[in-house]
Amino acid sequence: MHTLADVAHGVAQQFMALPLHDHMLLGWTLLFILVAAPRLGMWVYSLVALPGTLMHELSHLLLAFVLGAQPTFPSIIPKRDGNSWRLGSVTCSPNFLTTIPIALAPLALFPAAILYAVFVMSPATGWWYVFHVWVASSMLAACLPSRQDWRVALPTIIGALVLFLLLRNAGVV
Repeated sequence: MHTLADVAHGVAQQFMALPLHDHMLLGWTLLFILVAAPRLGMWVYSLVALPGTLMHELSHLLLAFVLGAQPTFPSIIPKRDGNSWRLGSVTCSPNFLTTIPIALAPLALFPAAILYAVFVMSPATGWWYVFHVWVASSMLAACLPSRQDWRVALPTIIGALVLFLLLRNAGVV
């Protein structure tokens, strides 16, 4: 019987065993998405980042739904937000215990992107291969929580840390 750690280790080994050209293409595409595409204008960037944006917002939606935070359907229409653009958003009503996991849900896209690269991208050929490289790279770019995600999560993280330290000082933990 395999544990989750065994399975994760096996997938990581499979990812590392991908041919060098797979890693290079993923890296160059990721670099293009993160560095070059934003310089080409918001609409070009939003189209290039679309698969990752969709997965990023769906990760918030799914976890908010599972944790009972009453999410709204995600928006993936870019909107100006001061001097920057917001590529997507999900509104929900988290509580103290659900704020952090919902805000940081996109971190789960990292293993999902690795699984996608190993089992979907790697065996593909032709234009499907190029398409799957784009999707996997976009998911990797979107796995980091956005500034807004951190704005939502940090007060709760700080509050939880303060509570933990108070309880530890009191000898409860």
